[in-house]
Amino acid sequence: MSLEGPTAENLAGSLLVAHPGLTDPNFRRTIIFLSQHSADDGAIGLVLNRPLKKTFGELAVGGQPGDLDQVELFYGGPVADDQLTLASLLWVDKPAAVAFHSYMGSGLADVKIDPPWPSGLRGFLGYAGWSRGQLESEIAQNAWIVRPPSREFIEREDPENAWREIMRNSGPMMKLLAEAPDDPELN
Repeated sequence: MSLEGPTAENLAGSLLVAHPGLTDPNFRRTIIFLSQHSADDGAIGLVLNRPLKKTFGELAVGGQPGDLDQVELFYGGPVADDQLTLASLLWVDKPAAVAFHSYMGSGLADVKIDPPWPSGLRGFLGYAGWSRGQLESEIAQNAWIVRPPSREFIEREDPENAWREIMRNSGPMMKLLAEAPDDPELN
């Protein structure tokens, strides 16, 4: 990823925050880091706020010894959910952006990274993907809120609560929508 920052034509490095009205269970209340984006080629991203409460070592068959055993796994998205991506997301100050590096494999046993392992390493099963024009259309329909990343979010210890926190800080209407129950009859 370039550290120059996103533009309207290239949103790589941005966060996609699901609008409270987005009801697709794959993306409801998610925050996605866009690792790649092009108006011509589509987009790829990873869900950052759905930890699986498992580590790489717990799922790896024949596992890799060492620090990778403790890498936390996340639901990365609905595409190729049997594919593992190990990704390093590190905050850099100048320019303020996320340094992103990824390592992919077709299965848990296929991902190999030579030590030393990068800081900020996380594992993702699956990824989010959009074909040409699809993401732009969803953004125009207000399914996603595009946000710049922040140090506080990238280095966050409790990603499960991040979506609600972002909505609470996005104004009274978003806060109200975010606090509404999934089933209005439970209100």
